[in-house]
Amino acid sequence: MMTYWKSKAVGILSVITIAASFAVPALSADLGGQDEKPLVEPVGAMSPWSFTFTTYGWLSWVSGDLAVKGRPLSVQASPADLINALDWSELPIWMSYAEARNGRLSLFNDIVYSKLAGSADFAASRQGRNVGLALAGNVETDYQQATVELGAGYEVWSGGGSSLDLIAGGRYWHQEANVSANVTATVSVTGPLGIIDLQRSGSRVFARSGSVDWVDPFVGARVRHQLASGHEVTVRGDIGGFGAGSDFSWHVLAAYNFEICSTDRYVLDGYVGYKALSVDYSQGSGNTRYEYDVLQQGPVVGATLRF
Repeated sequence: MMTYWKSKAVGILSVITIAASFAVPALSADLGGQDEKPLVEPVGAMSPWSFTFTTYGWLSWVSGDLAVKGRPLSVQASPADLINALDWSELPIWMSYAEARNGRLSLFNDIVYSKLAGSADFAASRQGRNVGLALAGNVETDYQQATVELGAGYEVWSGGGSSLDLIAGGRYWHQEANVSANVTATVSVTGPLGIIDLQRSGSRVFARSGSVDWVDPFVGARVRHQLASGHEVTVRGDIGGFGAGSDFSWHVLAAYNFEICSTDRYVLDGYVGYKALSVDYSQGSGNTRYEYDVLQQGPVVGATLRF
């Protein structure tokens, strides 16, 4: 009898052992074992680069001297004059600034393009003893300019919400100027038969520059100061040319960015400031001389997208 119950117990223990061998892995899976998958997938590493893109308008005064084919012209224009002279037969104007930053290093690009067309009437006269000369007509000017700047900056100091960058790069210039005139000349001759007027009129292009291109290297510095969260002031200055392109050029900019609105990825800023750019360039001599010695300065206003 004892042998019977001992055999019975061994059989029951064997069944329990086999059942447990299947139950433990199933229970482990239910409770989350080594093969447990995360509820949320890991987020990929964020890019170390940050970007800004600014579109702006430059309401500038232009003053200086221009010579085309050896013919000197004085340049004096206000913002209203330039706006009225925009040539809408093609893209009349484009101004933008873009920058990419990674830690202390920044890469930037600035583009200023304009296409202008204008005209002005003139009249002049001179009287001799028996002969008088009167000139009247209209002068038309077509002018196209593009300035493309590429550069890099490196932060050499920071503290107290301020930072100092040293910058260097190149500024490419492209210009085309055509000047034509419709002229009517009247010669008055006083003789025995009284005053006789002789007139001659015509139209001709008397100054065409063709495409004039050069590159100015430049070096300078930039200070950025964080007034408060979303409010930043930037002051920049550089000099260039050094005879490699123009004889000399300089550029200064003071700008204030202030946050208007933001999302998870993008921030939109307002942008206001003051910009001045001067260049003294010449090539050729005599009837082939081209000269551009001009200062362009005035307020800038626009919008900056940061992401």
